[in-house]
Amino acid sequence: MSPKLRLARLNLAEKLLDLSEEFRGVYLPYPKELEKSLNAYARGIIDWRSIVEEVKTLMPGFARGWLWVEEPLIRSLRLLGKDVRCYGDSSLDLVSRSGKYLSLLFRARVSKRIDLEEWRQLFRGEKVPLDENYVTVASRSVEGARNIDTWGLPYPPTEDMDQPTIEKISALIEYVFNYILPSKNLDDAYLRWLEEKKGVRKTELRRLLELVEKEDL
Repeated sequence: MSPKLRLARLNLAEKLLDLSEEFRGVYLPYPKELEKSLNAYARGIIDWRSIVEEVKTLMPGFARGWLWVEEPLIRSLRLLGKDVRCYGDSSLDLVSRSGKYLSLLFRARVSKRIDLEEWRQLFRGEKVPLDENYVTVASRSVEGARNIDTWGLPYPPTEDMDQPTIEKISALIEYVFNYILPSKNLDDAYLRWLEEKKGVRKTELRRLLELVEKEDL
């Protein structure tokens, strides 16, 4: 298990490389349309720029943020050289759900009202595939699987929405508007939230993030 954070994906990539002899493929929670290109990238047929351009085409409007998080994991596929399978929503569904997500967030923020059923429809549980020869990347525990948390720290409220409640949605709204929007990136928001709301200060992660941000310039 790994939250959708760049530092967490970097940690997960290192873990996969350490265990690469134990599996033959990996399931990723990405749009199915990316599967062909990711396999080509893993085999050295196409380069990183080709992946970037395809993501921009499939996810207009939020490709940069998505790539910020997922880049370490995707780049590790070249070193792993394993079969890649994608089990996430299609790009059209992903864009549509993102629009509904933003609409619900702003409506709840302005009106102070939460329609729990709408949130439950939005965060309907997706079927997570299991195969004993494959590693499945997910941000929540999966029934029937040997779940391994590669992060080891509290997950942000964005990852705790499989069964939405008023309390969870309220925490999510606070996280988005008080932490994500004023921050440089998702990891910066998370580290501030971790310290302020959970009382956990991770100086080494802050330093690592600063290094990553410099490399990204």
